[in-house]
Amino acid sequence: MGDAIWNFISSVYVSKWDALFTDQKTNNLRSKIASKFTPCTPPPNDNSKKDTPKSTPISINKAPPLSLLPAKSKKEINTISKYFHSKKSSVNNNVGSSNTQTGKSYAQASKTSAITSDILKIKEMFPALNTIKIDQINSIVHGQNKPKPRIKMTTKGLSRKHIIIPMSSDNTASFMKNSSLNVANINRELQKAKTNVLVDYIWSDNTGIAIVTNKVAQQSDLSIIDHYIKNSNDINALQVEDSRLPKSKSYLKIIGIPFYPHSNSQEKLTSSNIETVLKQNHIFDNISLTSKLRIIKVSPKSDMAIVWLDIWDVQSGQNTKLLINRCFNVGNNITTIRGANMNPGVLQCKNCWK
Repeated sequence: MGDAIWNFISSVYVSKWDALFTDQKTNNLRSKIASKFTPCTPPPNDNSKKDTPKSTPISINKAPPLSLLPAKSKKEINTISKYFHSKKSSVNNNVGSSNTQTGKSYAQASKTSAITSDILKIKEMFPALNTIKIDQINSIVHGQNKPKPRIKMTTKGLSRKHIIIPMSSDNTASFMKNSSLNVANINRELQKAKTNVLVDYIWSDNTGIAIVTNKVAQQSDLSIIDHYIKNSNDINALQVEDSRLPKSKSYLKIIGIPFYPHSNSQEKLTSSNIETVLKQNHIFDNISLTSKLRIIKVSPKSDMAIVWLDIWDVQSGQNTKLLINRCFNVGNNITTIRGANMNPGVLQCKNCWK
């Protein structure tokens, strides 16, 4: 396409103007162009006395023949011919470019080819099977991607809307006789204090009573409830403990501690040493331990230790999130806090496990 256009333009420049005819060979190209540029003037009006200027035809001087244009290179022809492509070809080019941009990586392509080869091998070994059975066998051979197991670090206890009040069994029995009246009286005392917390109901167990509220109670609300219960009739205040909100347990571990902290001594690491460090570090300011720290070796032949610690937490694991992946110093060593699988233990009968 580009060669034909350039050949036509070259022939126009090379050939003489008089040799090119138009209008069925009655006029040549020079006279045709001259007539096009001759101005047309309207006929003169009889009433006007003004002289109208006569039109002067435009003459075109013959130009000497030009030399042949140099042939265009392939690169220049391609740049010109791109404007003469059809729409279908441009659409195909766009599709091809999008496919190349969103192409698979070498690892993905090699993985796909490996899976395809495995399917072909299964088909050769079992030619009577249909495609569904072949896919099932392939999935069994390769297996499915299983999600990584998630560590459960926090036990799920009661909601924070529960208020636990331990008391003796006699106090529990006498207080639950008039539970509906006690709910109304406690709500009246809370409304006097202009608080938004209200009691929904009360239930009891072997350890005492639990008051369920519409919102999480604050320390001022707990003091109002304690004052009412301890001053109630038929209640022995000496056998009633202070009310408290339920808490959950979270399980953590500290790694990166040598089992023998002193290089020139065979003295083992003790829990009291770690507790002293925890009390001095600001990371554990609002953290309280539920039990004594436990220290074990990483392996029988290792000189490193793991410290297991259990802390009081809420169901959302707020305290655990503040401690996970935090680092602190124990002597000259930098230790790290990690999450551990929860180990709430097994319920034991007091009669059997004395």
